[in-house]
Amino acid sequence: MSVRIKFSGILELLPVFQDNKEIQIDFSGDTLKDLLNQLFLKIVPACKKIAIFNDPGKISSNLLVSVNGRIVSDSNQRLGENDYIELNLSSGG
Repeated sequence: MSVRIKFSGILELLPVFQDNKEIQIDFSGDTLKDLLNQLFLKIVPACKKIAIFNDPGKISSNLLVSVNGRIVSDSNQRLGENDYIELNLSSGG
């Protein structure tokens, strides 16, 4: 599946994408959890320290995620082809 991702507040943590505030990415899976796992744990292994999930199925409050303009906290949210994902990491920890 292919989605577009916009990064806000985390470019300094993702040097792989530092020149791009938005990317198009292909990933295996169909949920937000699949995407975040692949993005943070496989593509950018240095980000393993970022708390992506807290409770089972819930995205950490440190990471604000929106899908097509709607804020999402459930990592099991299904994604569709060409969805627009915005990721914003809070610096407050």
